[in-house]
Amino acid sequence: MTIESPTAFDLCGPLPTGTTVLEASAGTGKTFTLAALATRFVCEDVKLSDLLLVTFGNAASRELRDRVRERMVTAEQGLREPAAARKQTDDPVLTLLATGDAGDVELRHERLVRALAGFDAATIATTHSFCQQVLTGLGTAADTDPVAVFTETIDDLRQEVTDDLYLRAFAHASGAAAPFLTPAGLENLGAAAVGSDRQARLEPAGAEGVPGRRRAATQAVRDEVARRKRARSLVDYDDWLTQLRDALTHPVTGGVARQRVRDRYSVVMVDEFQDTDPVQWQ
Repeated sequence: MTIESPTAFDLCGPLPTGTTVLEASAGTGKTFTLAALATRFVCEDVKLSDLLLVTFGNAASRELRDRVRERMVTAEQGLREPAAARKQTDDPVLTLLATGDAGDVELRHERLVRALAGFDAATIATTHSFCQQVLTGLGTAADTDPVAVFTETIDDLRQEVTDDLYLRAFAHASGAAAPFLTPAGLENLGAAAVGSDRQARLEPAGAEGVPGRRRAATQAVRDEVARRKRARSLVDYDDWLTQLRDALTHPVTGGVARQRVRDRYSVVMVDEFQDTDPVQWQ
């Protein structure tokens, strides 16, 4: 990937190739631009099923889907009368699509009609649901539990683990061996390590004394939660991320998995990319 000096983005210019980062302040039209680009790609013979649009959160995903569909509907309606579309000045993208050889313009219109007819099959999803869809499609190329049950939260399991580990470690502590953690303290450490960001590195590594013991206790919570989830065939949102990451980077089957994803999508657009975490980036 080549990082070039920032330049103004021309929505009516050549369609992006390679990797393009579009950076702008809130409310300046980034989502509008994604919808317009999706429309242009479809008009230039990229099938809607070959487009992947990803965003963060269910509400944002629904909004992005609505915006893309609305943009395609507007373009399809405008291309019914190309001459009128070329004369209007409010929508430069529509003017661009209506310009050129009459046969090319008609093809663009037909492609939009087909895309809208099958729009429900478009992959416009949250990062997590995209990962879940890909894992399902990878089959044996992904090491997943076919009977796993999805759970939105593991708060109850994490609480169970911290209670059990605390009792196991400190039930008989007294005098000089008094606990270096309170039950609430271990619960807070577990919530930070498992609930907030389970991919975060635990520090201080190699420390001795109380800091080292606190880190070891936190790691124990993280490991035991993972073990019990596997034993109970539970998966949550973060599992979809890590399982797909592991499938795509597996030393033996990763190449096959990556090729399947490459074959599935030719254009990928990610909204709110600044919210991408290290696992999602991988």
